[in-house]
Amino acid sequence: MEQELFTKVNKVAALCLSGGMDSTSLLLKLLKNNYEIFAISYDYGQKHKIEIQKAKKNIQYLQSKNYNINHKIIDLSDCVNLLSSSITSSNIDVPEGHYKEENMKSTFVPNRNAIFSSILYGYAITLSKKFNKKIAI
Repeated sequence: MEQELFTKVNKVAALCLSGGMDSTSLLLKLLKNNYEIFAISYDYGQKHKIEIQKAKKNIQYLQSKNYNINHKIIDLSDCVNLLSSSITSSNIDVPEGHYKEENMKSTFVPNRNAIFSSILYGYAITLSKKFNKKIAI
């Protein structure tokens, strides 16, 4: 069924969907431009789970409007536990303040975006091979 549906679509995109405004706006733009969507959200053990909840809720809403969105939530919490950050460690309190303030440095998750991007890139290559199509990332 997935192969059959996929062959009817010319444009395909794989994206990281955090559930925040930027990635959700990109998702909507891709849908408007008739892309078949393969979205990944990451649970990396972050204390603040609202973005994952928003991503799920937005996907459910769009699916109820007959948009075909393939969405996976990848659990990276064991991997990211190796990295020191207040947003993933139970031993460090998350500070409050503007992100440029000195005390906010503890919220940095080392190499997080590179890890996310590497997984997304591998997923896009897999989709490209599986369906013999170019994938926009």
